[in-house]
Amino acid sequence: MSPSGVTEQKRRLRARSEQVLRMAAMDDVARRYPRRTVPSALSDEGPFWRFVFVPLYRRVPWEFKARAMRKLKMTAQGWPEQSRRFGEPWRPPAPSASRSDPE
Repeated sequence: MSPSGVTEQKRRLRARSEQVLRMAAMDDVARRYPRRTVPSALSDEGPFWRFVFVPLYRRVPWEFKARAMRKLKMTAQGWPEQSRRFGEPWRPPAPSASRSDPE
C-alpha cells in the first residue's frame, strides 16, 4: 500500500471511530434523559463497533490512547507535546522572546 493509501486509511479509521463514539455518547444521553422512544443512533453500525470498539475504548486509559495515536501519527502535527494537562483550562502561550513588537 502506498504512503498516501495508508494516510487515507488512517483518516477513514479516525473519522469512523469518532462518528461511532459520538453516536454512543448520544445514546448515553438519551438513556439518561428519556423524553420519547427513539431508536439507537448506533443501531446501523456493525457489531464490532457497537460491542467491541466502544466498550473497549471506554475502558482503556487516556495515556495509552494518546500514546497509540502519537505513534500512529493520527494527531495534529506541529503542536507542542503536553501543552496542557487533561482538565486544565486553556491559557494563551507565553510571549516568545524571538518575536519583536513593532513600536
